[in-house]
Amino acid sequence: MRLYFGFLLLIILLTILPVKSSIIYEEPQPETPSTPRVLNTDFYDDGTIVVQIIRVNDTTPLKICLEENLSIRVIYPNGTIKGFDIPSDTLNIQSFNFCLYQNQSPLRFYAIKTNTLLFITYVVALDVNNPYTYEDWGMVIDLDGKIFSIINLGASFVNTTTNEWLPAQDSITLNVHRDNGFIRVAPITNTTSILLNQYKINENGEVQLIAETYMNYTTTPIENFANFATTDGYAIIYPNDTRICGIFLENGNPEVQVPFILYQIQSPLSKVIFLSCDVTRVGFGQTCILVLNTEPATVQNTFVKIDFLSKGSVYNITTFQYTSNLNVKDFGMKSLRYGGYFLFSTELNINDKTKLNLYGYIMDDYGNLYNWTIPYPTTTNFNGDVLVLSNNTLVIPQPEFEQTWSLITTDLYKIEGARDHGYGNLHIFSTTPKINDIINPSEIKFLIIKFYDKVDLSPNRNVTILQDDGSEHGIIRQVTSASGDFVRFIDDYTIGISVIDSTFNQPNTMYYILIDDGFVKSKVLQEPIIGIQITAWNFMTISNSGSIKDVYEKKVYSSSIDGKVRLTEMGTSYFKSFKHDKIKVREFFDNLTQELAKAIPVGPERITNNGEYKIDTSVLPERYILYINIKKAKKKTDMPVNLVDDLDTLIKYKIITVIGSGKYSIYLDDKYGYVTYITIQRWIDENLGSLLGTIALNALLLLISYLRKMFAIYTCGNAIEKFVAVIFFIIVDAPIVENIFIISIFFVIFPFIVNLRFAYKIIIDELKRNDFQILLKEFKELKDDLLKEGNDSIVEKESEKDNNTNEIINKINHIKNVNKLTKEAVIVRKELTRIKGELKEVCDLTKELEIVNELIETLENSDKREVKIIVEKLKKINNLIEELIQVEDSTEELKIIKHLDELNKIIDELKKVNDNEIELEEDNEEIGREFAKELNKIKELIEELKESEKLKEQLFKVEVLMKGLEEKELINELENLNNFKKELQIININELKEEIKELNNHAEFTAGHIKEIVIKNDDSIKEEDIKDEEKVQLEKKYRNFSKWLRDYKDNKTIIIIFMILAGVDVTHLELLGSKLRIRIKNLSTRNIDINFNAKLSYAAKDDLFWGDVTNVFIEDIPTIFLQGFYISRVISFGFTPVYIISTSIIHLFTNMYYIYKYKN
Repeated sequence: MRLYFGFLLLIILLTILPVKSSIIYEEPQPETPSTPRVLNTDFYDDGTIVVQIIRVNDTTPLKICLEENLSIRVIYPNGTIKGFDIPSDTLNIQSFNFCLYQNQSPLRFYAIKTNTLLFITYVVALDVNNPYTYEDWGMVIDLDGKIFSIINLGASFVNTTTNEWLPAQDSITLNVHRDNGFIRVAPITNTTSILLNQYKINENGEVQLIAETYMNYTTTPIENFANFATTDGYAIIYPNDTRICGIFLENGNPEVQVPFILYQIQSPLSKVIFLSCDVTRVGFGQTCILVLNTEPATVQNTFVKIDFLSKGSVYNITTFQYTSNLNVKDFGMKSLRYGGYFLFSTELNINDKTKLNLYGYIMDDYGNLYNWTIPYPTTTNFNGDVLVLSNNTLVIPQPEFEQTWSLITTDLYKIEGARDHGYGNLHIFSTTPKINDIINPSEIKFLIIKFYDKVDLSPNRNVTILQDDGSEHGIIRQVTSASGDFVRFIDDYTIGISVIDSTFNQPNTMYYILIDDGFVKSKVLQEPIIGIQITAWNFMTISNSGSIKDVYEKKVYSSSIDGKVRLTEMGTSYFKSFKHDKIKVREFFDNLTQELAKAIPVGPERITNNGEYKIDTSVLPERYILYINIKKAKKKTDMPVNLVDDLDTLIKYKIITVIGSGKYSIYLDDKYGYVTYITIQRWIDENLGSLLGTIALNALLLLISYLRKMFAIYTCGNAIEKFVAVIFFIIVDAPIVENIFIISIFFVIFPFIVNLRFAYKIIIDELKRNDFQILLKEFKELKDDLLKEGNDSIVEKESEKDNNTNEIINKINHIKNVNKLTKEAVIVRKELTRIKGELKEVCDLTKELEIVNELIETLENSDKREVKIIVEKLKKINNLIEELIQVEDSTEELKIIKHLDELNKIIDELKKVNDNEIELEEDNEEIGREFAKELNKIKELIEELKESEKLKEQLFKVEVLMKGLEEKELINELENLNNFKKELQIININELKEEIKELNNHAEFTAGHIKEIVIKNDDSIKEEDIKDEEKVQLEKKYRNFSKWLRDYKDNKTIIIIFMILAGVDVTHLELLGSKLRIRIKNLSTRNIDINFNAKLSYAAKDDLFWGDVTNVFIEDIPTIFLQGFYISRVISFGFTPVYIISTSIIHLFTNMYYIYKYKN
């Protein structure tokens, strides 16, 4: 009943005490009712607490022995408690290890490896009755109770005076970073020497001896030694008569540095009550605290605080008298990471001998004391093994009850808490990136570390960037030495560390930074500063955004790559030594690819080789090139890292990556990197889907073009494909290669502007086409004005020869009229040029008819062979006619022929004007020459256009000559020809109608006279017959380009669409004749019905000719070369650049086709 009451009292006390938290754990009921007790405690840097639980064996009354189990409980920061109980026979540990000797247990444990391993020390006796056969041993065990290894640590200590074995005389001190191992200090029996052994636990959990040292001592007892870890090793501090001395040991170095003196007084030290030393977490160097009395002995003890540097030089000593009520007989001190020290002592509880009273204070560097926040004193259990965690949390074991043990925790005052920013290092003020940042790897080019104090760099120290893979080690991504070229000072307080592109290559992944102790040192004291050896400085990379670029890069980067690496000169020599041994060659390749896979990192199955190699003769001495391949990712979950770029970067910067430390990868040439080469089969395999899709799209465009009989549909689709692909290339691919982004943009915008200029010129020229009859009338009026002016000027000269003012005015007016007439002549000449182009088909038809007529005239007996030739010629003529009459108003241009004589007459009249009639000053001769030049050009065009007039007479001639020929096929062709003759006759009637209308308007003819003209010119066809013929005429398929544009000129949507399309490719104007039809209802309150049946004019085709020529040189050829350059510069590429090259080649050939077409 008392026990239950005691347990209830404990719960109440834990509830009301001002503690941070309490941990209460009830053990399962054992076979014997012994109470579980907390013997020893330890902790890891993340706050995980390890507790050894013991149960007293009541069957051994002569000495205190325990139940023979190793019972460990692990308390994790989240409150979870796990553990194990392993019996002694499983551990193969002898029974005497489970007894206490002068309150010392031979069985102890240490939390050595970060959050994973414990180091258990125990004793093995070859003869339990002979203490000189006792040996100290160590065992590595994990937190689940799995045993990894054991090691013999050496002979156990024996007091040779009493021949008594003394357990636990050795001490183990962890390195300042526990993963770097520990030092064991042990006295050697029957000598004045101390054994100083340094150990380290490897990845397999095996204990390795890395340094062994011996140190002599005289009369000072071993318990007065203070051994502790420094930033780069260990230190041993010990009293010696009037002095406090010390030595330093470097990590892994057995050589002892020269002993140094820390403190010295005149009189001998009567007794060192307490000596404790530790590395300074806030200041610089190390600090020792001594509690001593000097001779003659005094009642009051003295505290001496000694600050010294790693070379042994003391830079500060502080002395103050002890005035507290701490029990100096059982005194302890622990250095605090946030500055100051925790002083504590224990004494028996007078009411309960199984409990201790715990007293404690926080003391700063100047001897000032700060109270803790719990009652003073506080009760602890029988052993009182208190802990101070890395975060200044005090852990106190509580008295146990029945099957329950407990711990309480409280926060100690943080003297320098304001300097804490979460790095576990109070020297660091800030970093970039910050802790828990989410970073974009492409934006991180430097790591920036800012310190509170001015710093210098130390040689042979590193900053290591690791990728968190869930293991305790992480994956090394970059190791940067302070003595390398990748570290620079930003100012006296701040350093920047360059980050290579391959370092943060995994999205949505945590990375953390480790800083070696001594990477920087105090600029003033030149003392190494402690670094970061925990994962406190960590951050995440961003996830893939899902953008087109990310999806594209994921596809490219996860594809298969064929590449090669080159060996260094040393690597080549090594490879030559076994190149004829196939097994060793295979082993070398396999080990190399495994190291490369770990370095990237990816699964080992993705980095492969086929064992091939060759000699590179481009360098001297010659070196071997090895073929290393990257296989395509098989799982969608595989990280989409850019393996090629990363591997290339890792090799080129092997001095700061794991490539430089690999057993095989160290032989790779960092000047060569990883070079890829493309295989057609691999590229096809990776892009087969895109390739088939492209073929299908082009086949569809070709099919539509064939069905519509319009090749422009295909060329338009091809140009749009190419344009879209180039835009995609600029967004996704171009930024990868330096300078190619701007060039790519230029070769998209510049051709677009040039094409728009050509399209604008074509459309504006067509919209400005002139009615020739109106143009001729205006030209005639200007001519009449000029001639009238000339006659008037002659009269004035005869009547007013002395009137100079009138003469000057007349000359000015005369020049103006000549200029007007010249400009009008230019317009007439341009219009005639256009008409000449439009009548090209008529001229071709006329020539063919002349040839047929000549053949018919030579035909005598209707020889079948001759008739066959005539038929073939007629077929060709009818094809020309078919093309001609498909265009609405196709023969309208023939109407101007009847006006040519009138125009010719005007020209002749102007030419007959002599020098007296048109008199110009010397400085205006150029105007006259220009005027005469335009008249000559018009005269030449008139003569050329009159050739078109022969078409009608050739048609009538061929009809007469063909009469009597009876070939059926010939008759069919003649009927087709006769239809065209009737078409021309319709033109004649329409022309007469226009003339009649014109004559009526001038009232110069009577109605009867008009009728006579109609009857005279219509001997062969009646007007009624012509009307019937008009009804049966086939519907015209095309319209003249200028008329088509005028119909749609008010529809801004259509104009804008085709202007944009023409910007992509000016040949898109050919689409206007594709016979496509677009009907859109209720758009902007009106319906749209567009029939693409335009027939491009001769002038438009001429501009398209020059547009296509220009595009070949400013678009097609530059695009092909630009994409080729891109492919030659990148390590790997997808489908887009190849697709652009292929579409550009197609576009080049289509442009060449149109150039040929327009030229001919």
